Amino acid sequence: MVNQVPKMTSVTGIYRISNKMLKLRHAGFTLMEVMLVILLMGLTAAAVTMSIGNSGPQQALDRTARQFIAATEMVLDETVLSGQFIGIVIEKTSYQFVFYKEGKWEPLDKDRLLSEKQMEPGVVLNLVLDGLPLVQEDEKDDSWFEEPLIEPSADDKKKHPEPQVMLFPSGEMSAFELTFIAKTNKGQQAETLVVGDALGRLTIGRPDETR
Repeated sequence: MVNQVPKMTSVTGIYRISNKMLKLRHAGFTLMEVMLVILLMGLTAAAVTMSIGNSGPQQALDRTARQFIAATEMVLDETVLSGQFIGIVIEKTSYQFVFYKEGKWEPLDKDRLLSEKQMEPGVVLNLVLDGLPLVQEDEKDDSWFEEPLIEPSADDKKKHPEPQVMLFPSGEMSAFELTFIAKTNKGQQAETLVVGDALGRLTIGRPDETR
């Protein structure tokens, strides 16, 4: 009887030690799980940040291009109703609508929506013209505007810039392609193309292309 007690005590001690080891092992595994979750959350956050960084400039360009289309369509409707010639002056970082008055092009800035639009920092514009709108046979030899007798000065040209894109009372306009360009956070180039045809139709991208 005396010899059996130490054995039972020894077995109990081993059981207790084993139980403690299991608890410690379980606690250690839980800590690893927490660390793994934190790591995964960090990777997910980084992926989302990278995604936002890449799509942000493109979304901003698309929004700016659609604002340009909306304003141009509104002005084109105005030319049809009023019979007035209106043009678009497109610079590297801005565009504005102008109208022809007394031999000069004046900015169409009475409406805030149609006043000169400056691009956000880092955004540039690239314009490619594709000829003039359709012209009737009896208009081939006629000039749309009277030529000035005196060549305007450089300062006068700056105050009254001539438009590259013309909007006509017939609902037609100069065919053009206008690209809005910006750099992404990774240094890549984001672009949004606006196409205007001679019939006065405006689209994001070329009509035969899908986005």
